[in-house]
Amino acid sequence: MSSGRDRVAEIEAAIDAVVNGTGAVTAGSAARRIKFETTVASVDDGWLPFTGALGSMAADGATLRVGLGDDPTVEDARRAATAASEFLPDEPVLVETPVFVGAVVDGLSSLRSGTPLRVQKESLADAQRGRLASDVARLARLLVSAPANVLTPAAAAGWARRIAASAGLECSVLGPSEVVSQGFGALAAIGGGSANGPHLVSLEFGSGEPDVCLVGKGITFDSGGLSLKSPAAMQSMRLDVAGAATVLAVMAGLRRAGCPVPVRAVLPFAENLPGPGAARPGDVVTAWNGTEIQIMDTDFEGRVVLADALALAASFRPRLLVDLATLTYQAEIALGPSIAAVFGRSSPAVSSFLQAGSRAGEPLWPLPYDERYLDQVRTPSGVRNHPLHDSGRAITAALFLGCFVPHDVPWVHCDMTGPAWSGDTSGDNATGFGARTLLELLTPAS
Repeated sequence: MSSGRDRVAEIEAAIDAVVNGTGAVTAGSAARRIKFETTVASVDDGWLPFTGALGSMAADGATLRVGLGDDPTVEDARRAATAASEFLPDEPVLVETPVFVGAVVDGLSSLRSGTPLRVQKESLADAQRGRLASDVARLARLLVSAPANVLTPAAAAGWARRIAASAGLECSVLGPSEVVSQGFGALAAIGGGSANGPHLVSLEFGSGEPDVCLVGKGITFDSGGLSLKSPAAMQSMRLDVAGAATVLAVMAGLRRAGCPVPVRAVLPFAENLPGPGAARPGDVVTAWNGTEIQIMDTDFEGRVVLADALALAASFRPRLLVDLATLTYQAEIALGPSIAAVFGRSSPAVSSFLQAGSRAGEPLWPLPYDERYLDQVRTPSGVRNHPLHDSGRAITAALFLGCFVPHDVPWVHCDMTGPAWSGDTSGDNATGFGARTLLELLTPAS
C-alpha cells in the first residue's frame, strides 16, 4: 500500500517556488519546439490536417504545433498552453507564440513547472511574469484544496509567518484570545464554535503606509454553524478559504514581481462550526470599528469576519482597498460558474480592477452596488448579516460590507464563488482564481 500524500510538504515546496522561482525561463534556443499558431487559412492534404483551431494540436517532427484560433484572448492562450503542457518533455523546449507570451508560459508551467523553457530575448520579461503567475496560482490552488484538517486557522497563520520570513514581509498574528481582547468581535463570534480558534493575520510588503490593502475571506471550513448546512452542501466547504489563500499566495510573490508600492494584507481565518461557543441566530456582536452586527443566520458568516478585516484595512486609508471572497451563491447564479462578480462605489477603482482582470485573462463582470437595498441590511442600531429577502443577495452582501468601509476609501469587492473551484469536491480542484488579477493590479507590465 502506498503512503499518503504529504500535503504540508507540497504547500511548503510551492511557497519556496513562489519566492525563489521554479525551473528556468531563459532566452535561447532548444532542439525541441512548441509553436502556437492562429488559425491556418489553408491546410495540407491529409487525414487529420492541423487547422490552428483553438486547442488543436499536432506533432511535426521535433515541433508540437498548438492552435490558438482566429482571435484568441489571454484566457484562450493560457488554456491552450495548459492542455499542451501535458506533452512537454523534461528537456528544454523553445516556445514560439505570436501573442500573449506570458499567458502561454503560465499555462505551460501549470502542470510541468520544472521544464526549462526558452524564449526569444525580447519576450523574456513577459515570459518570466508568466512563470511567476503560474507559481502564485499553484500555491493558491494547493492552499484552497488542502483538507480542512490540514489548513486550520492556526496552520494558515503559520504558513503566513513562513511566507513573511522568506519573502521579505512583516507579519503579525493575533490568536484567539487576542482576537477577543483587541475588539474583533465579529471574527471571534464566527470562530467561537471551533476548537481551532480564529486567527487574524496582517502582512506588510514595502515600507510606509500601504498604497493598497488586500482582504480575503478565510473560512477554512464552513459547516454553516448552528444554521447547519446539509451534508452535501458541506462537501466543498474547504473552498471558503479561497479569498484569503489567494491573497496570501500573491503576497508571497510581490518581491519577486518587483511590486513598486507598499501593500498590506488583512486575513481573518476561522472555522465555522456548531460547537459550545458558537454564535446563535439573533446574537448581537460588535465589530472592530464599533458597529453592531446582528447575526440572523450563522451560515452568512463570511461577511461577518470580513467586517472586522475591512474595518481594520480601511483604517490605514489606502489608495485602494480590494477584498476577495467566496461570499454568495447568487453571484454564481447571476454569472455562471466561470465569471466573478465585482462591486464598488468608486467607478475608477472598479474599472482599474476590471482592466487588471482583462489583462490577466480572468473573467470578471460588474454588478450594481445599489444602495436602494440598504434597508435590508440595516437595523435601528447597526446592521444584520441576513437581508431577510430571497433575491438580490449578492448585492446586499456587498452593501453589508460597505458599512465597514468609509465612502472616501476606494474599495472593490470581488465575489468569486463560482470560478474559485472547478470539478468534483473530492479532488484538488481549486483554480487559484484571482491571483493573476491581483498580480496585474499590483505589478502592471511597463
